[in-house]
Amino acid sequence: MEEFNLHGTGDIHALAAANNLLAAAIDTRVFHERSQNDENLYRRLTNELKDFSSCMITRLQRLGIKKSKPSDLTPEERVKFARLNIDPNTITWRRVTDVNDRYLRQVTIGQGKEEKGWTRTTGWDIAVASEVMAILALAADLADLRKRLGAIVVAKSTSGESVTAEDIGCAGAMAVLMKDTVEPTLMQTLEQTPVLVHAGPFGNIAHGNSSIIADQIALRLVGEDGFVLTEAGFGADMGCEKFFNIKCRRSEER
Repeated sequence: MEEFNLHGTGDIHALAAANNLLAAAIDTRVFHERSQNDENLYRRLTNELKDFSSCMITRLQRLGIKKSKPSDLTPEERVKFARLNIDPNTITWRRVTDVNDRYLRQVTIGQGKEEKGWTRTTGWDIAVASEVMAILALAADLADLRKRLGAIVVAKSTSGESVTAEDIGCAGAMAVLMKDTVEPTLMQTLEQTPVLVHAGPFGNIAHGNSSIIADQIALRLVGEDGFVLTEAGFGADMGCEKFFNIKCRRSEER
């Protein structure tokens, strides 16, 4: 019998890296928008690009700008595209760690001399409580995971508009970090029964259920006459209700 590897296949580490990449990108974007004029900020975002990237085009479409080349934007459109105008007091995205460290629950960041005195209060969560974990457990495949990562709302602008991971330009890199996590880990019980461990690896505390992908793989393997035992834990109010109200509706499994 093999020992259970608490690191699984590295899924939690990949998830934490994706989560914290987004957190770093948010603070970096706020810093550069504060410290750069409009022209320099636009140049930093589009320098040497002949055409906008796919995530940039998504943002342009949201803004109602139908152009594909950075050189074609008017000065007003460049400002509208480049400045997210994030209100730091509305940032909800926190960093994560896979250690239950109570002294990181609330911290002040930006105290280094290079940050020009721009600090804010934030904190750290446990890694498996990240919204990224909930997305992994509910994703149908890698393309669906990428789309859902882009839709994460991380803050509000000063005008009250939602700012997403797609607006930050981070969703694609997050998906690359997460690309191997969509594959469940195959293990077995002491009785040699196959077990698919995914999103945890001890389940997903974001909504108390194992992943849709793992369930669908298992259902295909057992066939019409077989059965699959899946996790819907942490009490009826956490696991069972969310199994029926969220997971079954999303997966269309009955």
